[in-house]
Amino acid sequence: MEHIDEIISEMATKDAKELCREVMSINDTMDVLRSKWVVEILSAILYGSTRFKAIQADVHGISEKVLTERLRQMADDHLIERTECYGYPPRVEYRVTEHGKRLYSIIYRMTEWGMEHRRLML
Repeated sequence: MEHIDEIISEMATKDAKELCREVMSINDTMDVLRSKWVVEILSAILYGSTRFKAIQADVHGISEKVLTERLRQMADDHLIERTECYGYPPRVEYRVTEHGKRLYSIIYRMTEWGMEHRRLML
């Protein structure tokens, strides 16, 4: 809890412009997390599914078209890296970038908070 108090104290010293920029950053993060399937895809790749069909099998209910779109968007957002592996047959593999791992650590903390909140509410 000490850490939280330090953060609150630090925020109290900021001017309105700085706080506005920080709120915009929060909105940027939430925009990425609001994209349907991003958390599930990130989790599937982080835990070992690196090829398209394996990711699709781990992310229940996602269509091929939507998975393709999300993988492209996540690569554009630097959350994952797409690598073409030449050989026979040629294949494509995906891996989570360091930027994506940092986002996943936020998701993990949100999960912890959500479970605590759910217990509190029940």
